[in-house]
Amino acid sequence: MAETASEPSWLTGLDFVITDAPAGGAAAPSGAGDVPNGGPPPGGRFSLSREEAQSMLTVAQRVRDSLQMMNRTAQGLLQVRPPTDDPGSAGYNQMLVGNGGGGAFNKGAEQVNRELTYSIQLVKKLQDALGITVATDAASADAVKAAASGNQSEGLA
Repeated sequence: MAETASEPSWLTGLDFVITDAPAGGAAAPSGAGDVPNGGPPPGGRFSLSREEAQSMLTVAQRVRDSLQMMNRTAQGLLQVRPPTDDPGSAGYNQMLVGNGGGGAFNKGAEQVNRELTYSIQLVKKLQDALGITVATDAASADAVKAAASGNQSEGLA
């Protein structure tokens, strides 16, 4: 199940602040980094050193990739059909798959989707905090098309 507009994002209002402090070390010197006076960050923020943030990003990306594979598997399980049209097989399939909601596979797929959405948001926030920009496939494709059409003012140089 995709997150609906009425559902709050798990990471809304939560930001990461990258400091100059070493991982697990002392706070940044006064005025250094994004955290004033090396004190705690304002509400709704996590303060991490660049090393800690990079490590956390690597783990979050692995989790996201694993959840993407799980999501594909879960979507495949939702396609299971009863072997025959008899009431027993149809009833069991309904409890298992739950077409329209309620089945074990459906509930599992919803949970995996929620976790995947969270991990995608976490990776994006960590990348933003680290200043990592990720070009989307669409933007890359547009740049290649623009270059191929001879329009050098757009796209690749």
